[in-house]
Amino acid sequence: MVGEVSLPSQPMLQDSRAQRRPSLPEPAPGVDLGAGSGSFDSTNDASVLLLGIRGTGKTSIGILAASHTGYRLIDADQQFYRTTGYLRASYAAKHGLDEYRAKELFLMREILETNPTRCIIVCGPGSAEGTGRDLIKEFRKEHPVIHVLRDATDIQAYLRTDNVKKISGLADMIGPWYRSVSSHEFYNVSDPADFGQEALHGWIPQQHPALYLKHLQIDVHRLIDAVRNQPARPHDMQVQHSLSDLPLEAKPYTYALVVDFRHITDIASKLRRTDLIADAVELRIKLSDLVDEQTGHFSESSATLLTRQHYVLRRCAPVPIIFHLEIGQAQSEAQFSEYGEILAHALRLTPEYMTVDLNAGPKIFEEVLNRRQSTKIIGHFFDCKPAKDAWSRQERTSMLDRARSLGCDLVRICQHTEDAADNFDVEKFRLWARHINSKGSALIAYNTGYQGRSSLFVNRIFTPVGLETLDHASSADQDQQLTVQSAQKALHASFILNKLTFGIFGNAVSNAMSPLMHNSAFDFCGMPHVYQAFQAPSLQQLKHLLYEKTFGGASISAPFKEDVMTVVDYLSPEARAIGAVNTLIPLRSKALESIVDRNRAGPVEALYGDNTDWIGIHTCIRSHLSPINAIKSRSTALILGAGGMARAAIYALQRLQVQTIFVWNRTAQNAEKMISMFDGSRSSTQGQGAPCSEDAPPLKALARSSDLKTVQPGRIFSLPSMNEPWPSGLEPPTIVVSCISRASNPPPQIVLPESWLRSQTGGVIIELAYNPVDTPLLRQARGLATKGWIAVDGLQVLPEQGIAQFELFTGRRAPRKLMRDLVARHSREQENHS
Repeated sequence: MVGEVSLPSQPMLQDSRAQRRPSLPEPAPGVDLGAGSGSFDSTNDASVLLLGIRGTGKTSIGILAASHTGYRLIDADQQFYRTTGYLRASYAAKHGLDEYRAKELFLMREILETNPTRCIIVCGPGSAEGTGRDLIKEFRKEHPVIHVLRDATDIQAYLRTDNVKKISGLADMIGPWYRSVSSHEFYNVSDPADFGQEALHGWIPQQHPALYLKHLQIDVHRLIDAVRNQPARPHDMQVQHSLSDLPLEAKPYTYALVVDFRHITDIASKLRRTDLIADAVELRIKLSDLVDEQTGHFSESSATLLTRQHYVLRRCAPVPIIFHLEIGQAQSEAQFSEYGEILAHALRLTPEYMTVDLNAGPKIFEEVLNRRQSTKIIGHFFDCKPAKDAWSRQERTSMLDRARSLGCDLVRICQHTEDAADNFDVEKFRLWARHINSKGSALIAYNTGYQGRSSLFVNRIFTPVGLETLDHASSADQDQQLTVQSAQKALHASFILNKLTFGIFGNAVSNAMSPLMHNSAFDFCGMPHVYQAFQAPSLQQLKHLLYEKTFGGASISAPFKEDVMTVVDYLSPEARAIGAVNTLIPLRSKALESIVDRNRAGPVEALYGDNTDWIGIHTCIRSHLSPINAIKSRSTALILGAGGMARAAIYALQRLQVQTIFVWNRTAQNAEKMISMFDGSRSSTQGQGAPCSEDAPPLKALARSSDLKTVQPGRIFSLPSMNEPWPSGLEPPTIVVSCISRASNPPPQIVLPESWLRSQTGGVIIELAYNPVDTPLLRQARGLATKGWIAVDGLQVLPEQGIAQFELFTGRRAPRKLMRDLVARHSREQENHS
């Protein structure tokens, strides 16, 4: 693991160096993508190489990547300085440019040859010159090589120079060679001045200088996982729950927000502030948007623009991207050649999905399939002038067979229609396709145009949708396009999905905020469901509600979280490890796989118990822990309390890979008892859900993510007294979670000894209690803000576990900003009335 790297001051090389540089040959027309992204074996821990001109942020990106992977960071600038005792510019001035280049090449070869695995290598400025290019090309055969780009104005601000034109010229001159030797690209997008953390879908609810690089950290983590062929997972600070790992194509009724490439800049600020409930974003690009009219080629400048816009969209919309390039109807050989080049470049950006036109030749498919890594391929066919009864003709079947024979992961077939009868035909086609090849490529099929809308809402995978607040979001006419809300309303109105009743169960839930939060979310998403508070002195008095045909799920409050474990048929690994259930989901069949099929009424055949309490804690730690405090092997955490929420906090820290956890409780014996529960035996994460009794039916466990399988028990110690110093030889905590109830009268007045808060980089202090919101511990944390400490109150934690519950209840992405804002607004109103 690495800490912050401090480089010695290094001015740019003198202008004379650029003047004496041997002239580079003009690149050939089009974009030289070299061998492309290639395919790297994620099990061999191949080192990752970063290259780009000075000021693009390679070192910061390298630090974030190294911290995320646990790899060692090797900075070529530092290596040069350590070896020679000179900064690059000084060495060149003293020994001459030829000797400087020879030395740089020698050191680069040494770095690459001696560090083939588990390293993040940040290249020097001359890495793509001369023989250096051959070194990197050879390295690229078995290692990811990432070309880092950045806006010239941002580089200018970083280097504190006023010559933007020179920076742009340097990027234009050297950029093509970096591109030719690299396998991937990353655009270091800077946030606009008015883009505070709270603007980004409410991920980071407060602004703090320590969180300056948080958005970059999210982007880098996603990229590094993608280039290392790691399983896809959300990187928007929202932790995965039991349904998160299912591929989107395996979930019923998913939606893709259509965004036009030409309007990304126009809609970026709106999209940042929009509650995005679509499952993916489809980036639609016309071939003419990227091919130069005069030359007919996909140019270097177009490639850079595509890279930039892709990462701008990535920053604005934290969901998978579907890359869709429209070649148009006049499909010539020259157009398909440029089409293939653009697809090859797009694969360098690692979109989660990519469409490939089924009219393209087998060579294009072969190239795409060879170059792709984690990207899933959607074979695409659109018929703008279909024949009558086109869905019943052999051509449709042949197109489906072609997609499957070419190795496509999904198939999308659609046509324009002016006849509503075509909607019945496409439904027959979907049923037929599912019957003859139930295990083949997932099928997307629908009609477009005003008359085709009823085929859209019954399509089950990546239905294209618009967003009313985005005027330019789609190339399609707004009046012909569905929204997620209108599609959901249509599904319920046609009785394909059903109205269900949800609720919170407990003995003191009459004033709970959950009904307000969930009912508002249901309404926002176009669902007719109802969420109520069910209060009773015992769980037994509420048990009959669990088996009603319209029961959709329940939030379980104290004191029923342990009692309810006796009535469930399956337990999630999280609930089993924590020893409590706070989320109950009905299954309409005995098979656990039916958990995927939500929003349907019917007899309840089994109950699934889960726990999302830990998710609220986990999410708030991830979103508020500054990049400099990224969890390392020596990181420590402190938990205050020893009740049910403290158990959830321990599990959350274990999932975060914190290896050393301390617990303080007023009754030390209770702390020791809780610690004994986490001796490793309860932290098993085998399978999606385990039967709670031997009588439970066998099941095929759903796949889970790698992060769940790597939960490590770590070391957990009890701190008997706050009067004692922090244990010697161990780092002070950078994570503090207070799980102490404030229900007693008077409430406990907990503050921590100053010696326990000696972290030189601060950390995060989370208070789970929220009645009242302000506590002595939070006031202490806010008083240490200048030292890097970030305070998180209980009202920031509460909606996070509710968001996870909503997604488990409905199988739909929650309106996260809405749910967070409702809790905050409700709290302010309560304070004003008190």
